[in-house]
Amino acid sequence: MKQYVGLDVSQKETSVGEVDETGRPTYQGRVASDPGALAALLGKQAPNAERIGFETGSMSNWP
Repeated sequence: MKQYVGLDVSQKETSVGEVDETGRPTYQGRVASDPGALAALLGKQAPNAERIGFETGSMSNWP
């Protein structure tokens, strides 16, 4: 089953939401904004992620 993940990134914590291919929510949680922590969570909760999108706040750069 396809999985789609949304990340809302802030300095200390990232909110994670996942839905299946029908749009049904399958996971919602938070994790430290650390690459290792994010990778571990996504590997466990969304190993078949088709797409991952993220939203950032004013801390992001626009090239």
